[in-house]
Amino acid sequence: MSLSKNFYDPKSKTRNLVTTITGIVTLVITLLVGFNVITPEQSGDLQTHATTLINSGVAIWGAISGIILIFKAVDA
Repeated sequence: MSLSKNFYDPKSKTRNLVTTITGIVTLVITLLVGFNVITPEQSGDLQTHATTLINSGVAIWGAISGIILIFKAVDA
């Protein structure tokens, strides 16, 4: 099964995957507001926290990838 490059592009994993995750989180928050599970004021705070967590995850993934490359990289 091959995923669309708009959803997941192996050449630029982080950017497309982060956009997809952010879109899913935004959709879930919108649905929660639409069904009156949370208030619009709470959704703003929740979106801010979700974005912070997603960006932190990207930073951690980058740091781990960098550490792995330090020990696994081969000189050209």
